[in-house]
Amino acid sequence: MKYLPISLSVILYLLLYFLRFQQGGWEIESNIFEEQRNFLNEKIKEFLSSPKSELLSGMILGHRENLPGELRLALRDTSTIHIVVVSGQNLTLLAGLIMNLSGVLTRRVTIIFATLAVIGYLLLSGVQIPALRAAIMVSLAYTAQILGRENDGFWGLGLAAGLLLLINPAWISDLSFILSFLATFGVVVVAPILAKHISFLPHFLKETVAVTVAAQLMVTPVIAQNFHQFSLVSIPANLLILWTVPYIMVGGIFMLFLGTLWVFAGQVVALALNVLLSYFIYVVSFFGSLPFAWEYVGEQIWIVWIGYYCILAGVLMVINKKN
Repeated sequence: MKYLPISLSVILYLLLYFLRFQQGGWEIESNIFEEQRNFLNEKIKEFLSSPKSELLSGMILGHRENLPGELRLALRDTSTIHIVVVSGQNLTLLAGLIMNLSGVLTRRVTIIFATLAVIGYLLLSGVQIPALRAAIMVSLAYTAQILGRENDGFWGLGLAAGLLLLINPAWISDLSFILSFLATFGVVVVAPILAKHISFLPHFLKETVAVTVAAQLMVTPVIAQNFHQFSLVSIPANLLILWTVPYIMVGGIFMLFLGTLWVFAGQVVALALNVLLSYFIYVVSFFGSLPFAWEYVGEQIWIVWIGYYCILAGVLMVINKKN
């Protein structure tokens, strides 16, 4: 009897979803602050050379159309292309970096800063629908974690995804929506389980390894199915560069803010960014150039991927129970 309310809620939601699906959902288009974003894109080019400027612009403004072809291929072959977009994973990493200040600032202050960072990131991206969806999912899921209710992260993420699908049921097959959901699920739900299992590592390294492996485990099947390739170097490549992402994003925002007020201050920040971006590009290019970087994957029936996630869920349950 205790599961009856949950069952009724699921049935009611499915009925609402079916109704919205029949109605067609709302097709929302949003790309505000386009002129301001173009101005900031040009400002980045003043401080950074190519391809560093295009890489930073993709991370914080969502402009990745001008990425050099060679770098784009290297990002694809190392399964790191999702980093150069506005995504749930990037938003979570940014908020996580700020929440690490909780030892210096009060939890209330760090929560406020993390919220402002997500809103600022959303505005920088032009409040595009993929960014808005990612921000909503990250905000609800991560709020549960930062309030000390880690076990509610899954429910917060599920609630956000469910509400978004009522707005437009067709998003359930949208690749951007799926990748944002899976990457955020990996960071918020799977990573804490893995982190407990590798508690022997230093805190900084433990969090990086857990987040990287968790995100890759969740998105790999979808990437393989849609792009027909499986990256054999995705985990080491992501391990070596993922820790730089929040620092690059924060540094990029400070460079734009300070550089608009005082060019010299922007140039000082750009020096540090040059080091991080050069390291990022070197790692991606190195792993992408390896002859065994990726393998072709043919079309797979959906039951194969369901089996993959079932096995993954079973392994995680065993690990969690052991801990």
